Amino acid sequence: MADINFIDVDSAKIYKTIIEELENGVAEPLYPGDERRIFAEALVPLFVALYSAVNDAAKQKMLRYARGEVLDALAERAGIERLEPVPATTILRFSLKEPLEQNVIIPIGTRATGNFVLYFKTDAAAIIPAGELYVDVKASSVEGGTIYNGLAPGTINTIVDLVPYVDKVENITTTSGGSDREEDDSLRERIRLSPVISSTAGPVEAYKYWAKTADPNISDVAVVSPSPGEVEIVPILLGGELPDEGVLQKVLEVVNADDVRPLTDHVTVRAPDTIEYDIELKYYTTAADESKAIETIEGAGGAISRYINWQGSALGRDINPDQLRKLILAPSWDNSNLVGAIRVDIISPVYTPVPATSVAKFSGNLIVTHEVVEE
Repeated sequence: MADINFIDVDSAKIYKTIIEELENGVAEPLYPGDERRIFAEALVPLFVALYSAVNDAAKQKMLRYARGEVLDALAERAGIERLEPVPATTILRFSLKEPLEQNVIIPIGTRATGNFVLYFKTDAAAIIPAGELYVDVKASSVEGGTIYNGLAPGTINTIVDLVPYVDKVENITTTSGGSDREEDDSLRERIRLSPVISSTAGPVEAYKYWAKTADPNISDVAVVSPSPGEVEIVPILLGGELPDEGVLQKVLEVVNADDVRPLTDHVTVRAPDTIEYDIELKYYTTAADESKAIETIEGAGGAISRYINWQGSALGRDINPDQLRKLILAPSWDNSNLVGAIRVDIISPVYTPVPATSVAKFSGNLIVTHEVVEE
């Protein structure tokens, strides 16, 4: 979609206009070196900055360009709120050295950590009964965020708020379910989908909208009906990450609510199927560009990494070697400092259709070679 500008911010045109207006005002040409012309030239970047700011403010009124608080205001007009961070959860086990003759109470909000950076607190009070050695209690991170996810069992092992007689604490499940504050792109997409939420007919876009409200990390949703009355919802997370059971349960609770799901629909939620692909290719470069081409193609954040990220970040995206070819041959389309190959032979992947409820994932099998050729 073409970019929209309400004010012309072309620096060359602004420069020409300022010089012409000043020369008309003084009724004589202003040559290079003239103090008046030098002053006029100094005004150009100020006008460009001013025009750009005004242009940006005008564009912010459009959903396509709105961001931050302005986007929140547009969402409010549609009756939508940005999703706030969600805490991660786990199960903490509080243990004694030996059984006691009295109960030991673990107060609600008792905190534990593994590194004195990420803290979890108990969601409810718990009791280690007399004669028992431990009690398990659900705990949540003190703040929301994906940074709290993925802490392996046993890594949260330090009690912050000491409890008499309690000797040890540790998480017995991997932390999960945490999500960051909803990003602008996700909120913008939900605003676009918002007109369908008033329908009770169960259209695809309505199910997509409600599924995305379950977790701000959800980037894409497939909705299919394998048979009449059956609705299957398949979400995927930002960066192509597959949803865990916690995310799937949150989506199911949202889309299965009585005021969302049509009475005749039976709704299920599952993770996407994966279709794996290998990468094997050979590219050609000149001696002068060899080192730069290697970095551009094989380096961190290079063409191959960008392709893997692109290929696996959306549902139903066909495995397309032409996208890999484009990133290798023409990496400078969005970064003029990059140097690509002059030719590439791609053995795999080959073009493969991907169903709407599946996602293509790199297998890890990577074979990349290059050859230096004459210019």
